[in-house]
Amino acid sequence: MMRIRFRYFDKYFDTLRKNRLNFFILVLVIPWLVPVVGYLMWGSIYFSDLRVFLGGSFINLILCLIANHINQIIAIIIAKIYPDTHQSVFRVVFWFVLYSIVNVCILMAVLLAYDRIHLFGFSIQRERAMWSVFLLLAASLIGAGLTELAYTFMQWKTNQDELQQMEQRQLLSELEVVKQQVNPHFLFNCLNSLSVLISESPATAEKFVDEMSKVYRYLLSVNGPDRETNMVTLDAELRYIRSYIYLLETRFENGISISIQAADLYLNGQMAPLTLQTLIDNAIRHNIVSADHPLRIAIRTTATGQLEVVNNLQKRTVRTPFSNAGLATLISRYKMLFNQAGTIQIKEEGSEFTVLLPLIYT
Repeated sequence: MMRIRFRYFDKYFDTLRKNRLNFFILVLVIPWLVPVVGYLMWGSIYFSDLRVFLGGSFINLILCLIANHINQIIAIIIAKIYPDTHQSVFRVVFWFVLYSIVNVCILMAVLLAYDRIHLFGFSIQRERAMWSVFLLLAASLIGAGLTELAYTFMQWKTNQDELQQMEQRQLLSELEVVKQQVNPHFLFNCLNSLSVLISESPATAEKFVDEMSKVYRYLLSVNGPDRETNMVTLDAELRYIRSYIYLLETRFENGISISIQAADLYLNGQMAPLTLQTLIDNAIRHNIVSADHPLRIAIRTTATGQLEVVNNLQKRTVRTPFSNAGLATLISRYKMLFNQAGTIQIKEEGSEFTVLLPLIYT
């Protein structure tokens, strides 16, 4: 039986250690609150009689832990209602008021119970009861302040962790973009197509080389050390993607068809570079591309100033490894660049796969 009890307390205190907010308050408040309340209840006999000291301290400690558990629930509820940094005054006021109500109610119930059973000779004395109330009000105020201090620290720590994770995602995103820039498979396919064109159609081969140079010139401009911003206009992205489409249509011939319908009104909208290439590559990676089953991709602006990329679904039976990496990276890039305004919507309905992108206007 004793082992079970000790295991229970071990588990309880282990939980307290993991809950930094609660543990922080207990360590700074409970060690002085229990003996002071004991002295106010029993007077000098509390320290002179070992039986009163140990018994009274143990019972008061249990009651303090119960009150603290209730206060912890209150702290969590208030923190959910007022979570922001600028709401600290509201949090402290509500914590103090509610802590005080809970603690004083528990104190009055305890005093009446102690008096009724004459615990260790206890009897209610008006002056000592008032001092006990004032003490708990002071403890409630200190507890509210410590709760806010611990909450602020945890907010700062959480923000630091999120910032570190965001920096890591940014590095991964930039790495993914660089990988797209120097993709050996794309370069190999282009050179292979070019070698065929040189012998079959020199004029087309010359056009192919020209468009290929435009593609790599754009890749270098948006990823090079001299880039001025992490965003490009829709107009610049469309000029690039037309050259990229030419390379794809030369390679796949009748296996792919890509159309562009963009209203002039939205051409100055800002977006992440290589967005359209990522979405086109994603569609090619996931779907069959053949003359018998052509992949059709439509790029168009919407009436609300967004960019919509739609492709017909004809999924491959064999999935390529890491096939969702490009789209997932794109979603992360938009969140980092534009925060809530950078939410990308993805829909798969019937025979169509749609990606709705925000365009940012400054």
